[in-house]
Amino acid sequence: MLTPLAILGTVLDRLGRYKPAATICGFADTPFTRSTSPEMHDLIAHLRHVLGDRTYESLARQGETMTPGATAAYACDQIDQARAELNAVLK
Repeated sequence: MLTPLAILGTVLDRLGRYKPAATICGFADTPFTRSTSPEMHDLIAHLRHVLGDRTYESLARQGETMTPGATAAYACDQIDQARAELNAVLK
């Protein structure tokens, strides 16, 4: 579950959805994920730059404390929101 969430964090970052990306990264950021998803380092650095260290840390901490079920629900909600925004732009 962690590697797909790391990828989702990257997608959300590219869509400009920085806060949800930081929250998801907080859950997904483990030594295993960093070894299987080398882009995590750059993603976290970018989110820290865009959001500031304090905001990034706060959001990442929220993600760290989520249960796997809560994280999955949050991720699905963020996917739905991003999809709706993209569909609105395409219309």
